[in-house]
Amino acid sequence: MKGRHRVLFASLLVMLSFAAFAQEEDVTVAVPSEKEMTTLSAQDFLAEIRKPLRTDAWGEFTGRINYKSSKGLLKGELRVRITFTPKSMHTQIVLNDKNVYAMEQIHKDGDAVTASIEMPETEERPGLFEFGVDPEDLTFSFIYWDFIEELPRQSSRLRECRVMRLKDPTGKGTVNVLFSAKHGFPMEASWFREGETKAWRKLEFKGAKRFENGLWFVKEMRLEGEDWKTQVKFDHVALNPVSE
Repeated sequence: MKGRHRVLFASLLVMLSFAAFAQEEDVTVAVPSEKEMTTLSAQDFLAEIRKPLRTDAWGEFTGRINYKSSKGLLKGELRVRITFTPKSMHTQIVLNDKNVYAMEQIHKDGDAVTASIEMPETEERPGLFEFGVDPEDLTFSFIYWDFIEELPRQSSRLRECRVMRLKDPTGKGTVNVLFSAKHGFPMEASWFREGETKAWRKLEFKGAKRFENGLWFVKEMRLEGEDWKTQVKFDHVALNPVSE
């Protein structure tokens, strides 16, 4: 394989609808091979993962979200539209054809990222956050949290993974993220409150699919806590780079 598939963290809803994209690199750009990715230092590994896509791209998705807790069940229909540039990501999420959420993520020099979320003027219940989602999930910004250490490697769905422990800059806690050692895309994540050793939220991505144009998509995600679970499945997806 020429170069590697770089992960583009689209993070549609993340927890709700994370889509991990990757696009074949230009062979003129020096990027680590799959083997080299497994041996990079932790800091260099994260630096590669955090790089934005080099070209413009867009995506459209439709799917279903189910939330189950001790208080009952919630179901929803999702429509997601995303556009990417080397400097930014813009996302529109429509829940149940009623609530519209807009997100913007700006990539600055280095690993710095800023994110903003625009809520509906009048949000009808159930709202997006009632499905077990936190604001930072929507932009997947926690992969840019401060690096603490690399933990022993683990296996996820028969893939060798590098495990990075990252700290929330606001001091609220940490997250352990399992990244594919060869490709860099995330497989699982576990959140820990400050001073606690038991994860209070866990995330798993399933059903990775590669399209002919070289883009990747994660079809299903599962998020769970102590007494609740959220599942998102996408029935339709269109992913394409923008033609020059």
